[in-house]
Amino acid sequence: MKKTSFLAETFMLASINFVVKFIGFVYRILLSRSPGPQAIGLYQMVIPFLMVLIVLPTAGIPVAVSKLVARESSLKNVKGVYRLLTLSLLMGGSIALILSIFVSLKLDYIINNLLKNQLLYYPLLWAIPTLGIITFSSVLRGFFYGLKDIRPTATAQVLEQIARVSFVLFVLYYKKPEHPVTAVTIAIVGIIIGKAVGLLYLVIRLNYKKVSPNSLIRSSDNVSHTEYIKQLSSISAPITISKFISVSLQTINAIIIPQRLILAGYSSVVATEIYGKVFGMTMPLLFLPFTVTTALVLNLIPSISEHMALNSHSSIAKKSSLSIRITLLVAIPITSAYIVFGDSIAYIIFNQSEVGRYLSVVGISTLFLCVQHTFSGILHGIGKQVLVSINYVLGMSAQLFFTFFLVSNPQYGIYGFFIGFIASSFIILTLHSLIIFRTIRIKLPFTLCILKPSIYTLAMLVSIYLFNYYATYFISHIPFRAALNAICAASVYVLMLGVTRVLSLKQLIKILR
Repeated sequence: MKKTSFLAETFMLASINFVVKFIGFVYRILLSRSPGPQAIGLYQMVIPFLMVLIVLPTAGIPVAVSKLVARESSLKNVKGVYRLLTLSLLMGGSIALILSIFVSLKLDYIINNLLKNQLLYYPLLWAIPTLGIITFSSVLRGFFYGLKDIRPTATAQVLEQIARVSFVLFVLYYKKPEHPVTAVTIAIVGIIIGKAVGLLYLVIRLNYKKVSPNSLIRSSDNVSHTEYIKQLSSISAPITISKFISVSLQTINAIIIPQRLILAGYSSVVATEIYGKVFGMTMPLLFLPFTVTTALVLNLIPSISEHMALNSHSSIAKKSSLSIRITLLVAIPITSAYIVFGDSIAYIIFNQSEVGRYLSVVGISTLFLCVQHTFSGILHGIGKQVLVSINYVLGMSAQLFFTFFLVSNPQYGIYGFFIGFIASSFIILTLHSLIIFRTIRIKLPFTLCILKPSIYTLAMLVSIYLFNYYATYFISHIPFRAALNAICAASVYVLMLGVTRVLSLKQLIKILR
């Protein structure tokens, strides 16, 4: 199969990520209106617990598969490619099986002592099969990413979302469950069906996949199963530990923030409302640019791994520089828009002015988060996953420290969490930078990467203000006016990048074709 270019792959993945996130966003809105607030609350209690479990088999193994498959594919070792796939499926499947058995045997204890809600028994029971399905899907996606074939994974994500949303909304509409447990169980079953559809599609595509012509297949594969398992474990273990610690620290944050707000003088109801506004509204907006950086990271790891196997250090530096430039081109204008127009953005989307104030403050971290996310992909690609894990643990520990000591102070309140979040993202970015610039000769011209995008961002912000000022006389519908404003502002920014050749319009047109 013909390989697409790095930029084309990134563009396609970013587009698919946007489509998937949009479907999920609409689904959340419809779901919140149908079962009722109690059902949504129960659902939000099951999903975080499920995510903690899923981290163990899916955080590191897919990344390891992507990296090692890319290496073996670049060396034309098709036998090694499929041996890696088989071993990774066995590793991930074994972990998922152990977790499924453990949760099944300890279900009563989990319900009574950890989640402390008897209504969660059947939703959690139905959630157990998702462990295996999600694990196998993640491994297969890592396999296709390693082969630099993103079409199967992209299509699987869309089919998965469509199947899940269609099933849940159809059943809720016709059954109209009165009991919240029934509604939550239907939503959990929808996850199973969606993931199963995506997995089935990946399996079908795997059967038709041809890695390379027979003439390119290496005659022998001298690496033993034990050696491959060691390689998979050495890459996946640090990533899994890092992700597990990160998820655990986020869970601790979720537990202590309402408690610390109460100590600051807020009532339990107000503390819960603030928590919902921050994590249910502000943070999802903050992570919107990750549509692009996630696509970059998914492509960077196997691509850099391939160049590492071929000992092409100049290609690694070139691809890393390109990825950082793309990240900055996206992150600088979005960060500026959050800081300047955070109030307007939050009011239009959520009708919440307080969320806008939160977004204007925590939006400062958007640039740090985007760049450190891309840096982590580069570091994973060159085999520095242990250092990445250490950096994340240090950053998250700093965030937890600020949260614990500042949120309970009435002078700071929830802004103490924002201070810790910004500090954490900056610390991780700084630590990543020290490693990368000592390891790779990355060229990032200040004028091209920082100065020009900043000037054009300023022009974009001015265009937003002027458009909104004059459009109020002609367009009364606020959401429609905001959508047009966003399109015009983005067009101004991209056009200026293209005219001054910061962004290659020829290359962009080629990718679109």
